[in-house]
Amino acid sequence: MIFKEEFNYYKNTNEIFDLIKNEEWPVFLFSNNNIFSEQRYDIISANPTKKVITYQNATIVEDLKSKQVFRDDPISILKDVMKDDLSDDDSELPFSGGAIGYFSYDLGNKNESIKQKTNNDLDIPIMAFGIYEWAVIIDHHEKKIRLIYKNKTDLIKFLQKKLSSKSFEKIKNVNIEIINSCQSNLTYDEYIEKFNLIKSYIEKGDCYQINFSQRFSFDYKGDAWNIFNKLLPTYHSPYSAYMSFPFVKILSYSPERFLHVDRDLVQTKPIKGTRAMINNIDQDSLIKKELLLSEKDRAENLMIVDLLRNDLGKNCEYGSIDVKNLFDIETFANVHHLVSTIEGRISNKSNMFNLINGCFPGGSITGAPKIRAMQIINELEPDRRGIYCGSIGYLSFNQKADLNIAIRTMIATDTTVYFWGGGGIVFDSDAESEYQETLDKVRPILDIFDSNVLQFPKKLG
Repeated sequence: MIFKEEFNYYKNTNEIFDLIKNEEWPVFLFSNNNIFSEQRYDIISANPTKKVITYQNATIVEDLKSKQVFRDDPISILKDVMKDDLSDDDSELPFSGGAIGYFSYDLGNKNESIKQKTNNDLDIPIMAFGIYEWAVIIDHHEKKIRLIYKNKTDLIKFLQKKLSSKSFEKIKNVNIEIINSCQSNLTYDEYIEKFNLIKSYIEKGDCYQINFSQRFSFDYKGDAWNIFNKLLPTYHSPYSAYMSFPFVKILSYSPERFLHVDRDLVQTKPIKGTRAMINNIDQDSLIKKELLLSEKDRAENLMIVDLLRNDLGKNCEYGSIDVKNLFDIETFANVHHLVSTIEGRISNKSNMFNLINGCFPGGSITGAPKIRAMQIINELEPDRRGIYCGSIGYLSFNQKADLNIAIRTMIATDTTVYFWGGGGIVFDSDAESEYQETLDKVRPILDIFDSNVLQFPKKLG
């Protein structure tokens, strides 16, 4: 039985998460105070009763009493862990307990049996989910806070007291010490060389589009949670997340929804097409109009829409898939994006786990055709993507789910922060423009820190 309590609204939900950030496996799904109905919830939890962790060749399921090792499909294992608690609860709550965590991009390579050639220097699990029996859920649309829980632990009593009194401490603006200048895993010349290889693949008909990225990094001293909060005023992304695991910390400011599931209804919102914002209203309006009318960007977006319609079709009822919106302009942080919305109805012979397996990884961050694009990415990108371009979010016991595409996402070890910038390359792409797009997408991360220490890598060509 799940207990539910309601409390008065409090906007600064990172202050609520700050109360439990030192608990085990704390997770924070953050909508950036989004008041719109489809992107309105923040979810906070910690201390999972079970952990599901997948490495390259095995999945470990552990709780307080036991640890088991499985070698089956990881998403099917996650389903088996959750199956006894799945319900047809018609609650309006987005989350009634369940799994919160991530699927790394490399899980897609494993599922498609793509032998990975890229360097695995980070060596983090390719999937990690906790099974959480309590959560604080903040609804920015209805201005409500709900606490749900199965057992009234000391932590729940503590949260009840804090939520009742609204006794939260302001997040301190703590300086982050940056140790070295920003590094990329590709020089400018190397990027151009690989760009030209991609163009040759496209010209030969191997593929139509490849989403190619470079990885940046810098060393630091401090707390990754402080980095996450330092960047929050810069980003306005509705699918953000902070998660702290023993093996990695995740700082995601994603603007892109991978899959939203509400029992048998599913929605995906691919992004394809980007322009940097300009700090002049008239000029910026022209930039948005140019993006909206760009034949190249519309063709790229439509290509991914068709790919995702096909992916959804594997587990949706025939005839149920509908492109609700095609080529909308959405603005996030320092860029404008071209976004489409696709919806469908999951077949009664399938479920949300099969749906995720059939669609993962998201087509907007691979290219088309998907499997050949993934093979080319694996060949040309020097390092494994890890969590970048994977998916972060929740799968609830009430058969709801919301997962992002893990772009605008940083991961932090104890000493180093890693982040990525990428874009879709097609037949008529320009190398210089594509390279610049990768920089535009990560510029807010660099601009927020001391520009005398943290610089873009220099062009070597």
